Amino acid sequence: MFNLQHILYLAISFALTIGLLVLFEIKVKDQKSKNLIVSISAVITVIIHYSNIWVEFFTTGGQNTVEANHILPVYPCNVVMWMLLIVSLIKNKNRVIFKLLADFCFYGGIVCGVIGLVFNANFDANPTLLNYNVLKGMLSHSTMLFGCLYLMVGGYVKIGMFNVLSVIFGLGTFVCCGLLVNWLYTKFGMTPIDGMFLLSNPYFPVSPMILGIGAIILMFIILALYENRLPKEERWYSRLKKYIEEEIKERV
Repeated sequence: MFNLQHILYLAISFALTIGLLVLFEIKVKDQKSKNLIVSISAVITVIIHYSNIWVEFFTTGGQNTVEANHILPVYPCNVVMWMLLIVSLIKNKNRVIFKLLADFCFYGGIVCGVIGLVFNANFDANPTLLNYNVLKGMLSHSTMLFGCLYLMVGGYVKIGMFNVLSVIFGLGTFVCCGLLVNWLYTKFGMTPIDGMFLLSNPYFPVSPMILGIGAIILMFIILALYENRLPKEERWYSRLKKYIEEEIKERV
């Protein structure tokens, strides 16, 4: 890890990502084109993720192995990838489910994308981009990171207290997927693969559950301070109070 290939890839990938984001921010203004950019990045990410199945199939004379993350949501990046695709397919961008998914893709995509590129486990085990399985893993993280960042650049994500709910929703999805994967492995007599790193954490010596709760608390504090710059009637607690009052009036 962090050999010349890795460092050059990271430099080129981050430079291209920033360059394209700036270019699209300046040039792309209509909503249809913005939606297309999100869709293309999401679809390309999925195609690259599965591309090693086809490459291995034809290079080994039809003898290839399907990996766990091809058929199960094993890792956080797998879930974010599918969430990004779902976001691209939702036509009504004002729906609550869209906002939940888009917000979490932005925050979760940054964390998963950067960790997946900088601390890529496949590259660590086989530090060469000449191996297609390693290369496709790096490329899919790059395209996913771009798509998730573009959600902010394209105006799909707005910074505010609602983001906390989105992150709680996303982390809850991670936990559900991890529990399901581990249960399936146990159910069929296999050693659990540690879906979503619920059993251990290869990056930090702290339980991922504690990290998640800590991240939510920190995010709440930061966003509460951020919204303090807004007029009182536009702050999260004022909007929540107004929403509750309107709901009560409708039901009375």
